[in-house]
Formats: sequence, C-alpha cells, structure tokens
Amino acid sequence: MADRFTEPVTLFETILTDLDRGYVDKVDTQKLFETGVTAMLRSLDPYTEFEGKTEAVAMQESVAGKYGGVGLVITGPNSRSMQLGDSESYNLLEEDENDGASSSILLNMNDNDEEDDAVNIQTSPGDNNLKQQINRRIKSQQIKDTVVNKAATKEDRGISVVAAFEGYAFDAGMRVGDRIVSVDAFVIKRDTTVDDVRNLLRGDPGTSVAVSFERDGLQGLQTVNIPRKVVKIHDVKAATMFDNNVAYIELRGFSEDAGREMRAAITSLQRRSEMTSGKELSGLILDLRQNPGGLLTQAVDVASLFVPKGSDIVSARGRGFPSVLYRSRVDPLVDPSKTNVVVLVSGNTASAAEIVSGAIQDLDVGVIMGSDRTFGKGLVQNVESLPFDTALKFTVAKYYTPSGRCIQSTKYVEGGGLNVNDSKFTSMRVKEDEKSDFLTKGGRIVKDGGGIEADVKVKAPKASALEIALLRSNLLNDFAAEWSKSHELTNNHKNFGITGETFNDFQKFVLRKQENKEVDLLSQIYGSTLESLRSALKRSGYKHSLNNELAGLQASILNEMKNDFIKYRSDIKEDLEQAILARYLPESMLIERAIKVDKQVKAAADLLADKPKFDTVLARSDVNGGTSSPSRTAELASGGKMATISYGAFPFEGDKEVGVRLNFKW
Repeated sequence: MADRFTEPVTLFETILTDLDRGYVDKVDTQKLFETGVTAMLRSLDPYTEFEGKTEAVAMQESVAGKYGGVGLVITGPNSRSMQLGDSESYNLLEEDENDGASSSILLNMNDNDEEDDAVNIQTSPGDNNLKQQINRRIKSQQIKDTVVNKAATKEDRGISVVAAFEGYAFDAGMRVGDRIVSVDAFVIKRDTTVDDVRNLLRGDPGTSVAVSFERDGLQGLQTVNIPRKVVKIHDVKAATMFDNNVAYIELRGFSEDAGREMRAAITSLQRRSEMTSGKELSGLILDLRQNPGGLLTQAVDVASLFVPKGSDIVSARGRGFPSVLYRSRVDPLVDPSKTNVVVLVSGNTASAAEIVSGAIQDLDVGVIMGSDRTFGKGLVQNVESLPFDTALKFTVAKYYTPSGRCIQSTKYVEGGGLNVNDSKFTSMRVKEDEKSDFLTKGGRIVKDGGGIEADVKVKAPKASALEIALLRSNLLNDFAAEWSKSHELTNNHKNFGITGETFNDFQKFVLRKQENKEVDLLSQIYGSTLESLRSALKRSGYKHSLNNELAGLQASILNEMKNDFIKYRSDIKEDLEQAILARYLPESMLIERAIKVDKQVKAAADLLADKPKFDTVLARSDVNGGTSSPSRTAELASGGKMATISYGAFPFEGDKEVGVRLNFKW
C-alpha cells in the first residue's frame, strides 16, 4: 500500500517545489495544488470534490441549516452573475455538529451533474420546473434560474433583497426589492459585491447591525436595526390545510432538523383538522418537487413518520463502506388506515428525497405523483475533514430502497490521463433493458436504475418562452417595483388580483423596455444559439443572411413572443401577482396562495378524495391486508451480513430525539 502512494506523492511534492522555486514568474502553489487535486477528482464523478476553506465553511453551514446573521437573501454584482448572500445556496451544505464527528455522508443533487430529464425548454439547468418556480416564488431557486440574466447583473442595480426570512429580517421590516445603501458605517459602492455585504451582515448572535435601504413607494432613506441571531433555514416551507380534511406540507430539504419539523407540522395539522371539523386528517400531500436531498438520518427520520413499525427504510453498501440497513422502530405518526398520502415529485426530487419517496412507494403506504421520474441519484457521499480547515467529499456507497433497488440513473466511469479530452469521467444512462423488476410490499412491479417513477403521472405546467424571458430579464420584479410606487396592498391580500388595466400597463412596460433596448427578450432564451449562428454567418461571409435573414428571423420570433401575452394571459397574470405580493408577504403566505392554483396539488387532492381510485393505484383492498413480498434489500445491498439499525425518533425526550443519530448525508 505504501509503495503505491510513495512515488506519486513524492513526485507531486517535487513538482510543486520545483515550480515554486524556478518557474519564470511567481506562482501560487496553493492554487496549483487545488487545480491538480480538482482535476484528479473530476476524473471520477461529478460529486467527488475537494473543498477549500471557503467551501468547507459553506458545507458546514448547510449540515445544520443555520448560521449567524439577519436572515436576508441578497443579489448583486459578484464574481458570478447572481449569488446568494446572507442565506443558503440551492444545494444546502450542512454544518457538522454531531459531537465533533469528523465526517458526514452526503445525499445531495449536484449542480454539475451531467444529465437531468427535467429540463423543459432551454439549456439552462435553472429552467427545471420553471413554471412552478415562477408561481411559487421560490427565492433561492429563482436566483439559480437567473444565473444567465444579464440585465440583473448591471452595477446600477446595486445590492438588492431577494428574500427576507420570517422571524428575522422580515420582522424587522425589510422586504423583497429593498436596495441596500449602507450596512452600519459601510456605504455600498459600485464595486461592492454580494460577498462584501454578506460578511458585514453576518456576525455573532446577540449583536445587531444597522441596515439603510431605499424602497420603491417610500420617500427617503429607511434604516432598521436588525438583531443578529442563529438563523435557522427551515426545511418545512409550508404546512397548511388545503381543502376539508386534506393537509399540505412542502419539505424543501433534509438538514438536521427536518424530521423534527415534519413531526411538528404533521401533529399541528392533525390537531387543526380535529379542531375545525371534528375529524381526523383524511389525506396528506407531501411536496418534494424541489427537494435536492440532505442528511441520511433525516431522510430515515421523515420516512419513519409514514411507514409501519419494523419496516426496512433504506440500506447502503460500498467497497470500503460497512453495509448498513435502517429499519423503523416506532409506529408511524401518519396512520395509513386513516390518512391517505400522496407524495409529489419532479425531476428535481433527488437523493434523500428519493429515499423517502422510495420507502413510501415500496411499502405501499402512499401514492407517488409527478410528471414522470425523480432525478435518480442513488449514490452516497462522505465528507471527510482534512487538515487546514479543508474537506474531501467523495462517493463511498450506493443506497437501496426497501424492495432492494438502487435508483441511480447514471453510471460513471473513471477517466484520467494526459489527454484533456479523456481526463474527465464518462457518464452513461442506465438503459431500459438493463433495469430489473422489483416488487413492492403489495406486489406491484417497480424498476431500478432510473429514479422513482410516479405511480400517477400528471404533467407539470411548462413556462412559455415569454414567461422565461420575463423572469430572466427581471421585468416582473421591475414592474412590481413601479406598481408599488403608486399603489398600496390592502389587508384583503387573499383576494388580490391585478386588473385588466394593470396587465395592459405591464405589457406596454415590457414592450417599451424592448423597443428602447433596455432588455433583449430574445437573448434571454436564444442568446447563445443566435450568437453562434451570427458568428458562423460572419465567418462564412454571408452578409445578406447575416444582415437581412437573421434580422427577419429575430423579428418574427419576437412577434410570436408578443402574442404570448394573449395566449398565456392567465399564467402571466399569476406570475405578476406573485411578483407584487412578494414585496409585501412572507414566503409561507405566498406558497399558501400559490398551491390553490397548482395543477399537480389539485390533482393530488382529487385523488385523495377518491378512495376507491387511490386504493386501486396501490393495488390494495385493505391497508393491513395481504402478505409482504420478501425484502431483497439485505441480499442486494450486502451480499451477506449487514448491520441493522432500528431507527425512528419518538416525539421528544427532554430536548433530544430518541433514535440512532448517524451523521450521514445523501
């Protein structure tokens, strides 16, 4: 073993030393080291990464889903087009607070993953399920969606508020759209970045920070003193009654309190149903459509709220990873004989969220509903702490659902070598004929190798080209800012709706911006494609096609996009209403309002109201009837002996959850 590593390690050290001592110009050996390590890890898969000091701190924050700050999401100039400020990133990285443990296991969908079935219209990965993201005003996802937005990165926009968290900056008086002018004595300048402001906003809990800002509709400079707190980024974004005795919960992640939050949400909704109607919950909609994953322990904890006591939930094994099986040891909080469950999924449902979906599907305790399949990430990553406050995240195992299937949709083959074209890993989709059949507890056939396939398929509404352009160009928010200058939102916001006159004003606003060349709607959708065609025509010397035909094509496309104002009038009105309300209401209230017009949520509620159809989907006549198919988890996941962990947290004992607490993240 020592001989295998002695030569390459010695060579690497010698090369760095020689370059540092003798290269013609001064070199940054730290940067050279990170470049070499990154290239090495990139040859394996998209999830294996070296985390430098900055990245390691961000990862630590995400394990706990908390940090010391004021609870703002900000946007503005930075090294990247759009970046999260005093908040979480799209894929939460978690802080390791498990009694000083030195490593954690990750189950997150990675931004760099090569293939994702969920892309609807364009090449930007941020367009996944864009229609839902527009309507739901999912702030962190909107930032991801607008990474390619050129208009939103102009320096004259300064540093703006994208979201203010309830219980923190929102309660202090800050709102979406506020333009930050100064933080304490520091005045925002043209070259001030998001990182600069974020570092000023964050600090030790118990201290406070003075934030001065401008707001459309208010005269002069506004200043608030915001106390810094330990900001908890909640995984449960909404928990409400949808209709009659049907409850709705949106779970956005799996940080260290996800199970606790879910337990509290379900208990609260059960009590609310009994108090308002005298009846128990008849149905529960669990929304995992935008859930990229998180901690393994929390996925198991959440699953244990739904599955029967003694049920297998998930197992994992790898070459150097001890085979382990997680099993529920508590009675479920949601009784399947009384409360039917529908889980909403999408192509963005990944990793830990797929563990929950897979357990519920394999054990026939709920129906999976979505447009097609989930993301298909069945890999487990370990985060190992390294010297000098750095970390290594690497793939260590695959996980298996209760029926014994691994739902990993992509196979990765190690690359490497001196040829740059071969240095990266290669990826291949699992082919249909390579997938195997497995049986759920009730005998239904499910397959491995391609995510969790929905039991009931309901198409997700797709955003029109015009809607995408409006979001990317920030025109929805720009008009909302103009609207707020001359209008006020009444207390009757639940019935808020824009008038036909306001919609016409918005259409004129957009077209005026386009005519004045303040925005380019076409570039938001077809920018790279048009630019490639323009460059190719120029190189070929086809001036007529370049000057006339291409211009005519662009004008024709623009006219068709203008017609979308009529074709998608109702959708754009909803988008605009949400953009305006986002300047006044917290995110939870926006979600409550939006789910009322969410087609997939409505379909889930309709299925829950039709018990015979619900039972037919699960191929059951009695929830507790039938014999269970033999679990193939242990056989497939270990090929032999497997450690079994009985798992499941009781409500609370003191301030601690009861149950095995392993610091794994998927």
